[in-house]
Amino acid sequence: MNATMSDPTTRDVTVAVRPAISVADLSIEVDARDTFVGRALPLVRHVSFEVAPGEMVGLAGESGSGKSLTASAVAGLLPEGVRQAGGDIQVMGRAPGAGRRRDSDVAMIFQNPMTSLNPSMRIGDQIAEAVRLRHKGMSRKESRRRAVEILDRVEVNRPAERARQYPFEFSGGMRQRAMIGIAVAREPSVLIADEPTTALDVTVQKGVMDLLDRLRAEMGLAVLLISHDLGVISERCDRVLVMYSGELVEIGTTRQVLDSPLHPYVDGLMRCIPERALELGSLQPLPGQVPGPEAHIPGCRFADRCAFVTDECRQAPVPMADAGPGREVRCLRWQELSAARVADVAQLDEGGVR
Repeated sequence: MNATMSDPTTRDVTVAVRPAISVADLSIEVDARDTFVGRALPLVRHVSFEVAPGEMVGLAGESGSGKSLTASAVAGLLPEGVRQAGGDIQVMGRAPGAGRRRDSDVAMIFQNPMTSLNPSMRIGDQIAEAVRLRHKGMSRKESRRRAVEILDRVEVNRPAERARQYPFEFSGGMRQRAMIGIAVAREPSVLIADEPTTALDVTVQKGVMDLLDRLRAEMGLAVLLISHDLGVISERCDRVLVMYSGELVEIGTTRQVLDSPLHPYVDGLMRCIPERALELGSLQPLPGQVPGPEAHIPGCRFADRCAFVTDECRQAPVPMADAGPGREVRCLRWQELSAARVADVAQLDEGGVR
């Protein structure tokens, strides 16, 4: 599988490069002793994808879909009681945790920096600590000087002054910039951003995402952006991976997936967005809820919420299907549904709804 690199205006130019992240048939489960049913429960099932250097890929889905667990596995940070049950992960050609390179290859930022920053340490000291982890033997004086430079690089104003302050003295947006600074201090090849703008207002969100865009261009970072906000993904990501109940259900360029979704779940998500509802003539919320990992579902895990389900959909697990260059979808009826959607759009255009 070739990762997709793209021009920001077209986002559909495919270039074969060695992936920065390669995930093949990844499965994650919680240990039997940590479940209420007395058996191991699958949380992520047979997930495969790649991310190229310099590419930003969005990982989208509802809460509980397995997005953060997948990212944590890539970073080698699965929580206690949760384990990789199968598959292979490579980051810059190495498995997470293999040798010393893991520390400099992957950095991760989270949605709430106050739970990640040390409240009792000055911001500059926390960045300096990350610098010394990357550059063994660097003096404290030099690492502190470097910390001020990094704060300036991530666009924190008055960096020398701010370096002496504590996290509680920073605003939410500045704390997130400090977390990005800690990540940059490690000079990673891969940056995983787990809902980095969720708690921020719209203006601050844009500033943080502009910063991530600039840093990935300057450093050639491969960025895996985890978000439930399809607006952020549509504006920033080259490609999008959509997860549902622990499985990938659609993969493609951002424009392909969000403009012409092939999976009923993705189509349903788009119909919940007010702007898309105006185009289609009505707001159509998704019925039901995501099944839990304990639910025994022999076929498609979206079947109970799908308006297009057939008996065949419920009989056996549905594999990912090749839907064209760089596109994959986990649906037995994607071709006929795609044809029906094209007809619907044509009818709307003729009726002047748009």
